[in-house]
Amino acid sequence: MQTDLTAEQTILLAKLRHIEELERLVICTEFVETLGQMVHQIQAERGASCLYLASTGQHFARERADLVAQNSPLDHRFKQALQRHLHANPQADAKQLTLVSWILLGFDQLTALRHQVTLHQISFEDCIQSFTRLIGSLISLIFEITDNTVNTKISSSLLALYNLVQGKEFAGQERAVGAYLFGSGRLQLAHQQKLMELIALQERHFESFCQFATPTLRDAWALARVSDTQRTYQQYQTRLTLAKPEQSLQAKDADIWFELCSQRLTELWQIQCLLIQDMHHMLNALVESARQDLEKTRQYLQQLQRKSSPTKPDSTFFNLSIPVENAYAFLSHHPNQPYPIESVLSLLQQQSQHIAEVESELSDTKKALTERKQIERAKGLLMSNLGLSEVEAYKSMRSTAMEQKRKIIDVAENILLQHKLPQ
Repeated sequence: MQTDLTAEQTILLAKLRHIEELERLVICTEFVETLGQMVHQIQAERGASCLYLASTGQHFARERADLVAQNSPLDHRFKQALQRHLHANPQADAKQLTLVSWILLGFDQLTALRHQVTLHQISFEDCIQSFTRLIGSLISLIFEITDNTVNTKISSSLLALYNLVQGKEFAGQERAVGAYLFGSGRLQLAHQQKLMELIALQERHFESFCQFATPTLRDAWALARVSDTQRTYQQYQTRLTLAKPEQSLQAKDADIWFELCSQRLTELWQIQCLLIQDMHHMLNALVESARQDLEKTRQYLQQLQRKSSPTKPDSTFFNLSIPVENAYAFLSHHPNQPYPIESVLSLLQQQSQHIAEVESELSDTKKALTERKQIERAKGLLMSNLGLSEVEAYKSMRSTAMEQKRKIIDVAENILLQHKLPQ
């Protein structure tokens, strides 16, 4: 066993580890891309299946059959992508693996669900909920992967992706509910309320997407918001949200609504593809930069070795005029304190400074993830204890925050604290 490791060797080892982390992120991003594609495909099948049921099999039979045939290999594709992901990330935590188990179980039972739809042995509501359960588990896995990402730039992009995919999922559910309302020929209050709930949930996640998206993606998003498809879709959406209970609706509008929503989902899908493309380019650039940095460091150390003198060993570590405490504590470096030149210590200070900057940037993203979890937990408590819907629970927290001039995360933390207190 080798015991004579040097500072120079471990500096190079640290940079090699950094490259390995980025290469794992490449595979991780590919896996998330696959999950997003699967969500998109299952959303399409859910929409066609719901229209098929709402029309008692009179519409979308062929389209649904084509989508089922197209989606049949999804379970095999998921397993292949999963094996590659787990091979590159053997330390995947229990939460990720538990979600994976749910997804595998869902794919195992998907054929039986499709058979029920074909034979009209499942209601419209149960069909939506069943497909939504599988889609929701895939999206939850994206979130858990985001929560475990250590690169600040990729973590921010993954957080933007999660919110875009989640918002798009609520848009997909809105398509199904709206198509059912139009197809049924009359306004049912419960379905109208569900539609309005889905609209509110979309907006919340799309706001979070814009918060973490790059300027280019925000521009693409803004452009999609003023498209002809968006304007026409909003007109039909208004018909549904303003209609009175039991008001007659035009059944023929179901196909128009479905097509408008499908075009809108396609626009969101195109933004999702742009985001994934940006992540791939970003990772490729980061990997290439890290490799160049490794080579430059290796050359620099070789130059230092040639210049070193056996009679005058490097004593910079104990040179008290050189500030190093921030460096080995991984704290930000003061700009007025220059690095020493021509020394291994300079490399260590630079590397420590880089880690400190990354951790500082990453803390903002992690804070957003933690706050999202706290808000979701508090919202779940209100739904469970007060019998509120998801939108009602969120509106209650938001109203309280506005009345008390506090942040919504403060309200959520107070709800969680009250729940822990003895009754």
